[in-house]
Amino acid sequence: MRRFFGTPVVDYLPAFVLFIIAVIYLVTGYGYTPQARAFPVSVGWAAIVLVLLDITARTHTAAGETLTRWFNPAALPKNEEARPQYARAKEISAVLWAAGFAALIVLGGFLVAVPVYVFASMRLRGKRPLWFCLVIGAAATLFIWALFTQLLQIELYPGMLFPEV
Repeated sequence: MRRFFGTPVVDYLPAFVLFIIAVIYLVTGYGYTPQARAFPVSVGWAAIVLVLLDITARTHTAAGETLTRWFNPAALPKNEEARPQYARAKEISAVLWAAGFAALIVLGGFLVAVPVYVFASMRLRGKRPLWFCLVIGAAATLFIWALFTQLLQIELYPGMLFPEV
């Protein structure tokens, strides 16, 4: 298998795909008006920086090992046997939860996606009491609404289903 900086090339693929997505997101963000682009552009740049750190940490170089030691010491080679091995179904489930949240944002907007996601994840995955899930979902939504619409005066994306709300 081909290697790049001591790491199999296939190990870079997830980070490379995320890098491409972040660049597309960033380019799209720069197409908005100056006020509307503030949040997407900052998120795009933050994602690019994080992906570049991830790519560097994957290398078997001094810089990569230093980043791994700083940010994820459990992933160091000496701890290989101590790392938990998750079933593929759990890994797929984690990706599907993130994809579901993204789909909720696109379809229903942030003020629909946040309470649904918080409630569902706490109830279904965390097995928390119903009242607790409702309170935390509502609190998270209220916090996001107050922070972005009231404090920062940034209009939240309303979603494809409710564009006029």
